[in-house]
Amino acid sequence: MSKSRGPSTVAIKTRDVAAYATARIVITPPGGAERNLVLGVPHVRIGAGSSNDVVLEDAHASRFHCELRKTDEGWLLRDLGSLNGTRVGEVAVKEGLLSSGATLTVGETRIRFLADEGKPEEVVASPRQQFGDVVGRSLRMREVFAVLERIGPTDLTVLVGGETGSGKDVIARAIHASSPRAKKPFVVFDCAAVAPNLIESELFGHVKGAFTGANESRDGAFVRADGGTLFLDEIGELALDLQPKLLRALEQRMVRPVGGGKELPVDVRIIAATHRNLEQAVKESTLRQDLFFRLSVVSVQVPPLRHRRDDLPLLIERILMASGKHVGLAPETMTILERYDWPGNVRELKNVVESAAAVCDGEQIEPKHLMFFKPRRRDPTVEKLPLAGKTLESIERAAIAQTLEHCGGNKTRAARALGISPSTLYEKVKKYSL
Repeated sequence: MSKSRGPSTVAIKTRDVAAYATARIVITPPGGAERNLVLGVPHVRIGAGSSNDVVLEDAHASRFHCELRKTDEGWLLRDLGSLNGTRVGEVAVKEGLLSSGATLTVGETRIRFLADEGKPEEVVASPRQQFGDVVGRSLRMREVFAVLERIGPTDLTVLVGGETGSGKDVIARAIHASSPRAKKPFVVFDCAAVAPNLIESELFGHVKGAFTGANESRDGAFVRADGGTLFLDEIGELALDLQPKLLRALEQRMVRPVGGGKELPVDVRIIAATHRNLEQAVKESTLRQDLFFRLSVVSVQVPPLRHRRDDLPLLIERILMASGKHVGLAPETMTILERYDWPGNVRELKNVVESAAAVCDGEQIEPKHLMFFKPRRRDPTVEKLPLAGKTLESIERAAIAQTLEHCGGNKTRAARALGISPSTLYEKVKKYSL
């Protein structure tokens, strides 16, 4: 009987999911049972190799035979250089748009394509106000919980988006804790915190003598996470030249340590997070499209705190419980906190509440205890800055110089604030002699 891999069967996006239409394929293998698959991701690869989204047990199918991609014009079929070719009806095709009802022949397997006849995935808000250590009673957070409750027990790859400080790492840990891998390692790899020349070694490991200073062999993040979950934080900061190596590891579940001659098998679930718009990064060619498709099997967007003020009382209660301080919040204090925009999101709220609780000597946190609370205004938008008549280079140079100064010269932090990779920042610092 032929098999299918998880990522070919479901794709869920928060907020916008009701409009997410899918397609369906009916697979008839040689001598096997017919099966239906909903194409829930915009890129599906078909072939005999185990790393495909749709795996065929067909001796006449190539390892990577063909792929289906959802485009603005429709679903595109592309042959991947297969030995026996891909046929639509009786015509061999290299690339072309599929019409609903078309029948593909891959090896000796027949695949009927039915466009937009798959059942769209719909998200109904969860009745619960907590998922792991993540809490929230607002509608938007309960919609997120509904998605997490469904995909937590699976091995689906998850992309978590949201502003800095919104709790993407807490959500990643909660997903891991809800999965069958909960007792296995949860390994965090921050793509923005590692020097570009060390990322490959940190991800895949290295053998003794692989480079100057490699005095002993060391396992990388993939091997350390074997059997568990690998959390790729700030994936949007990964240098372009390293993205093909990461994609290969995600697809083949094999890694080669730097300087090593043998590939090592790994069994990991991938959760990635970013504060950047990765679809825009693909358009700007700073992120490979195939890597984006591989990471965004399930996309979860964490709403900023200013869009879920209903969650403030519950969040504050949990923060105070965790701090061990048995104090409440005066109504006037809550009013002050509710009026604030929280550009730093839950992380900023946590710092404010904990510092106020630390100096509180009564049963309630009064406004006077917010002595370390310095409300910040959001920076003016670019549209409102006086930029007319200035060259793009001068604007870019000024932005980099000011950000470096604001970050105390820390290039990693500055790159993250600017929304670019550290390697790109290094190049621009050199270009502008900063």
